[in-house]
Amino acid sequence: MKKTKRFIVGIAGGSGSGKTTFSRRVVRECRKSGITGQIFSLDNYYRPLSHLKFEERKAYNFDHPEAIDFDLALEHLRQLRDGRGVNQPIYDFKTHTRRKATLPCFPAQLIVVEGLYALYPPELLALYHYRIFVSTGLATAVLRRIARDIAERGRGVEDAKHQILSTVLPMHETYVKPTQKNAHFSIDWDGEDVPEKATEGLVSMVRDFFR
Repeated sequence: MKKTKRFIVGIAGGSGSGKTTFSRRVVRECRKSGITGQIFSLDNYYRPLSHLKFEERKAYNFDHPEAIDFDLALEHLRQLRDGRGVNQPIYDFKTHTRRKATLPCFPAQLIVVEGLYALYPPELLALYHYRIFVSTGLATAVLRRIARDIAERGRGVEDAKHQILSTVLPMHETYVKPTQKNAHFSIDWDGEDVPEKATEGLVSMVRDFFR
């Protein structure tokens, strides 16, 4: 049986940089060309914290690379690359731990690995055909992060601000930003609209791969 080709992209960037929005746009545009695509979000792979009390979970440093279960993420990504489905964990950001249920995930032609630390572990870097880092201005990123944490993750304004000052910004400078050197291409995105040229360039690359 002929093995199906897969194109794996790593897209990293700071919190609120727009990497998730960019990833979704790329997958959507590739689908218009008949290329199946999926987003492999590292947000699903935060370590389970059910052994901690809720207040301890709220104070946990989710912005440190050790918060991610890279071993499981790597195992699942390799399985998808090899054409096997996986059951991804589902992380509940309101309770700050994994749910008991899992999410069936089936391999697509295009796999976009997206997350703060998508360009951090050497083992992940070795799997990618292309690597992108998305950066944005501090003010824009902070506003996006606060809005998301309030709307989607059950945090209050003060909690969100405290987390940004205590963990988000320090971890960005120490761990996230240095991974930009691992990217083939960097996107500076400080507006509302998804960068069209960067989208078109990556989509064109994926199309060429499958011709």
